Amino acid sequence: MNPYKDALLIVTIALAGAGLWLDTREVLEQATVFVAFHVASLAGILLAAVYLCFNVEGFWRRLLIIACAFIVWRMSFFPVMVFAGWVATLGEWLLINTGLPVVIYPTFLVAMAAMHWGAVMLGGVMVLRRKALWAPPLLAAFIIAVMVSMTAPEDLAPLPDYSLSLEDAVPPVIPPRGNPYFEVLGKAGYGWPERVLIFASGAMYDLIPGTPWSTAVKSVLEHAFRDLPKASSAQRVREHYLAFRAAHGRIRCGSDCPGDG
Repeated sequence: MNPYKDALLIVTIALAGAGLWLDTREVLEQATVFVAFHVASLAGILLAAVYLCFNVEGFWRRLLIIACAFIVWRMSFFPVMVFAGWVATLGEWLLINTGLPVVIYPTFLVAMAAMHWGAVMLGGVMVLRRKALWAPPLLAAFIIAVMVSMTAPEDLAPLPDYSLSLEDAVPPVIPPRGNPYFEVLGKAGYGWPERVLIFASGAMYDLIPGTPWSTAVKSVLEHAFRDLPKASSAQRVREHYLAFRAAHGRIRCGSDCPGDG
């Protein structure tokens, strides 16, 4: 038996089970989804850090691994939230097209943990095994993650997310009008980190399937951007939470979803 592999399996099953529970909630409360995202992300970070710590000797080396893992979590939380959500949209599309029951948050939470685990493991293995060829792409990915996560002074905070509660009301789902992101890239007043985030949002917009939950999330984010085209990364994180909560009722309705608006 391999205790580490057993731990990976147990965490995966636990996150999938938590995701199923989230799917069945009538209303997705802010504190609930906040805790779920943090548990999933930190589970991935800790599992990777534990593995690396057992493969080095010395207190200071292990402390350095933990510190680096925290930095990775801080800078990757928002990008991973976005990409894990996109993976969930692909899962929704696949399940609908194969006639299987739709699930969202099992895919979302497992993907979130796996991406954080992979980010720390790749960096750790690169250093421990001296994989110099891995350095340029990993460094580029880290720089992009930093830019996406740090677009305004509000983002200069030790933790990636402070959205345990939100004053904003969950917005209605209005039909999408079209990709709003690229049209602002040529305008003045945006720094390079903001432009990287906006470009990434625009590139992902057309990759989101036209399935019920996915379309609702995309629509809410689109209209939030139209209302506030210049905002911090922290604000964009809050908008994602509101989008996920607004779309929650569309997880199981399929073709019977009510009309938007």
